[in-house]
Amino acid sequence: MQPNITFSLIIPTYNRAGFIEKTLKSVLDQNYTNFEVIVVDDGSTDDTEKRVKGLNSTKITYVKIENSERGYARNYGAAMAKGDYISFLDSDDILLPNYFRNANETIVKNHNPPFVHLGYEITDENGNRLYKIDHIRTNDIKCLIKGNPLSCAGCFLRSDKKETLKFNTDRELSGSEDWELWFRVLANCGIITDNRISVRMINHPERSMNAEIQEKKLIQRKELALKYAFEDEQVKKVYGKHYKLIDAFGESYIALHLALTGKNKRSIAHLKKFLRATPLSVFSKRFLVIMKHLLKNLFKRSV
Repeated sequence: MQPNITFSLIIPTYNRAGFIEKTLKSVLDQNYTNFEVIVVDDGSTDDTEKRVKGLNSTKITYVKIENSERGYARNYGAAMAKGDYISFLDSDDILLPNYFRNANETIVKNHNPPFVHLGYEITDENGNRLYKIDHIRTNDIKCLIKGNPLSCAGCFLRSDKKETLKFNTDRELSGSEDWELWFRVLANCGIITDNRISVRMINHPERSMNAEIQEKKLIQRKELALKYAFEDEQVKKVYGKHYKLIDAFGESYIALHLALTGKNKRSIAHLKKFLRATPLSVFSKRFLVIMKHLLKNLFKRSV
């Protein structure tokens, strides 16, 4: 493979006309130009198509499909991809100018590994950084045990792996399909990391992860993600002895999201499950964050 790697960026979108232009402009503003962009419109009913085509860029391929959820849309775009490596971006995220250049440098330096992850940050709508992920170590495949620090934005999968490592298309899994895939990717491919911040995720009220607040749905997503992931023999081999811990941190994820939406009673029920399985997690950052939101909810109710 040549040092000047070709990248395919897959952007699934659904009714994100108000965001996608800014996202695509950040992609077109890269200081590395050997890439293609495939926008997979997952059945939008707004003017997404007009916004995308209005950019009039030969780098962008737009295709519209019947609504099938993000996992299917990402797989659809990956099947069209012609690049040496495939990356994914949500249609409301922003690439920093060095995104592809950083990926190219890391891939060449590490002799074309099957999977690479770049650092990213999450900001509010005003650009204020909420937190960043720049600590994942190369070959640390156990980074998934205590949650999912990986983001679709920042992941690069070598194209020869795209047929065997696809997103699960079960609609009931939607929202956790990336977590399920990363178990299979890391177990089968390992991970090379470049922790330079290269992409920005913007936390706004319309993000799908913010809209997902139903307890039954969160439980179902966790159970399905683990069910599907552990059907892979290599996942069983690598993560099998950690299953209870992974499941426990899944409970903490549910507790956190319920606390964020003010459902203290139900959040505490899942928090108890988390602590019963991992008592020392009372000292963890996850526990402290959940408690902060639980106390904040109590304070709001008392005033």
